[in-house]
Amino acid sequence: MDHYASRRKDMLAIVNQLHSIGAQTYIELPRIVVIGNQSAGKSSVVEAISGITVPRDAGTCTRCPMECRLASSEDPWCCQISIRYEFEPNGGRRLKDVIERKFGDLIMKKSQVEPMLRRAQWAVLNPKLSYEHIFGMSMHEMDHNSSNSALRFSRNVVCVDLKGPGLTDLSFIDLPGIIQNAETETVKLVEDMVVSHIAGNCLILVALPMTDDVENQKALKLANVADPQGRRTIGVLTKPDMLPEGSVKNRALWLDVVEGRRFPLKHGYYCTRHPDDADRSQGMTSEEARKAEMEFFARMEPWNISIKPHYFGVKNLTAALSSLLIQVIQEALPKIQLEATRQLETCRDELEHLPKPIVGDPATYMLQLITALCDDVNLHVRGSPQTSKMIQDNRAAFAKFRVDIRKTAPNFVSSGKAKAPADDEESDEDGGVLTTSAPFTVSDMRKHIQRSVTRELPNNVPFDAKVVLITSFQHSWPSSVKSCFDAVRNTVLNTLLSCVDHERLGRYDLLTHHLRSFVSEIISEQYASCYKILEAILEVELSPFTQNLHYLDSSSEKWLAKYKGARQEKKSQPVPAPAPVQALKPAGLGFSPIPPKMSSGVLDSRPAPFNNNSDSSDESSQVPTFKPFKFGTKNRTNTSTPASASAPVIPIWDQRPSTSGTFLPAENILSSFASDKEKTDKALAALAALGFTGLTAEDLEKLHPVDEYETELKVMAEVRGYFQVSYKRIIDYVPSLIDLKFVKAVGKALQPFLIKKFELGSNEANVKCAKYLAEDPVVTAVREELGVKKRRLEKVQEELYRFGGL
Repeated sequence: MDHYASRRKDMLAIVNQLHSIGAQTYIELPRIVVIGNQSAGKSSVVEAISGITVPRDAGTCTRCPMECRLASSEDPWCCQISIRYEFEPNGGRRLKDVIERKFGDLIMKKSQVEPMLRRAQWAVLNPKLSYEHIFGMSMHEMDHNSSNSALRFSRNVVCVDLKGPGLTDLSFIDLPGIIQNAETETVKLVEDMVVSHIAGNCLILVALPMTDDVENQKALKLANVADPQGRRTIGVLTKPDMLPEGSVKNRALWLDVVEGRRFPLKHGYYCTRHPDDADRSQGMTSEEARKAEMEFFARMEPWNISIKPHYFGVKNLTAALSSLLIQVIQEALPKIQLEATRQLETCRDELEHLPKPIVGDPATYMLQLITALCDDVNLHVRGSPQTSKMIQDNRAAFAKFRVDIRKTAPNFVSSGKAKAPADDEESDEDGGVLTTSAPFTVSDMRKHIQRSVTRELPNNVPFDAKVVLITSFQHSWPSSVKSCFDAVRNTVLNTLLSCVDHERLGRYDLLTHHLRSFVSEIISEQYASCYKILEAILEVELSPFTQNLHYLDSSSEKWLAKYKGARQEKKSQPVPAPAPVQALKPAGLGFSPIPPKMSSGVLDSRPAPFNNNSDSSDESSQVPTFKPFKFGTKNRTNTSTPASASAPVIPIWDQRPSTSGTFLPAENILSSFASDKEKTDKALAALAALGFTGLTAEDLEKLHPVDEYETELKVMAEVRGYFQVSYKRIIDYVPSLIDLKFVKAVGKALQPFLIKKFELGSNEANVKCAKYLAEDPVVTAVREELGVKKRRLEKVQEELYRFGGL
């Protein structure tokens, strides 16, 4: 055997081997596909090329593909029939692994091939029957007894391996004949089978009976669709002996087809003549048939005068097919190897991006998933640059809570202004946010104290009066606490749910569903537990108490100074200069004429009341004399007293506000425009020179004389000072407790809670966890399909490497 023949055999062998392992599922493999209409003489062509007899009873047809693989050999002729299972028995999906099973023993006589082919086709169409059962059936039983479960057609392949002297190295697949007069479903099934096989780069051998017009050949139409340029299609004309002797014109038309003048194809049309039924019944051999064929073309016109004599006869056809197939294989093998490598890399990459299958028992794997989930959650609880969102959102909720509590500060107004003095400390840290409470004036405070007096001794402000004022600014605190806590709860819940939806868990629908439910449950439990603590904190605040006396005193003193300063500021406001009584009031200036009794310029030393709508009226002036009221805390008033301090003092609830106005002399108007800060700085400097160091502008406010609303101002200052204490306290306690008893508590309790819920310690843990870990069927199917593809492509690479020489 020369080198070329050996190389040709190797190339055919590698392609056949690739077909056997199912490489054609993913890669286009070179091959020859024989198609034709039913009764087009296709079986005769197959017999002529292979040298064997195929089943061809009247009224029957091939109902599954048959692959013939021919190989020349010096050894005696032999045949091995196998069945290649590529599809499920019902003809549906492709199998995970292509299996090629031998059907029967090695055949050494050609006469035994046709009965064994019948049995093999019966086995393909009756997949529920065992090989042993089919081998035990007689030909009569198979011909006359049809199983109810038998398939009409199958895409699984009967493979015929032929070896022996005189055979051409060639392989081809013979498809069922195209049916035109049958049920629509059957016609479509066969046509779909044909279309799927002739796609790609295969050579299409179309059997065309010369007894019918070329235009009427459905098989040729399908070939034209798959190969519109006619580069892969080879025509084989059959039944030339069936043309009447007088049909000269018809013969001439077919001669034009053979010689390429009509319906040209790149590889042309081959004309063949085969034995008829009478010849076969007489036992005509393959050699005798080929001899008779050549004698027919030599004596019959117009075939014997054709300019293409090498296009007549089965031998010329077989040689051409073998040469073309080897040429196609030689060109395709390098491309096949590149395509296999590319697809294998893609397949591995897709498998790498798919979720990993479960390794080990389900309960252990479930514990690993829960542990990983809890680790993720605790990363958010602890906070880091990568997991800071939850902490940042909680901080925003706590900041809003601080502002909401700050807005509840008492709006005590000691002067005639519509708003209370500004709190420099709080306005700075809260961005200038002031209280939203309604103004509460000194007059309102006097009325409140009067209404609160019961059995107290004179000059004693009832404690309950202060308690009522304190609790009044706390009435909205529970709502603010709940709003803050709800915001934190929603943030934590959303964070946990996002961890549950992580791709590590998202692949398990049932598990994710239960995890979301369990997460919501533990959030509710921890929320209820923490809320009880917050309610206790709020309840504690209802009873005024503090040991932070230093801050309470300093804050109260500061606010007393502010309230006094606001009143003094009102007293020192300039008034218009005296004017003749006859003069008109200047438009738009708001000045009032000076009463006659003030024309001397002498000032009324008594402070003007904030509100002249006091309830005091013409009550008896016979009231007991008592000293001004003092709070239980240390004295916050300055030791200096006004000139009128020695006069009897009327109780605050019986005092009558003054009805006289307070005016400044005209000569003081210009001095009022001097800088208050300069005056303050000079005063502090002078005091420092006298040894009174460490004083502030607020301390100067304490030098004002005793106000007629001194008691009310002190109550205002004490209540406002206590607000500062409780405000500072609650804006720290609530966020700290929420963070400790809810946020961190959820992170700490989550793992044991989930282990208990999933019953990981029970005897049935593996069974239950297997249900939770059931994957999406689509993902499972994709992984299995990719796994099959990977294994098959790896086999393809192994075969190609073993072949070598690409």
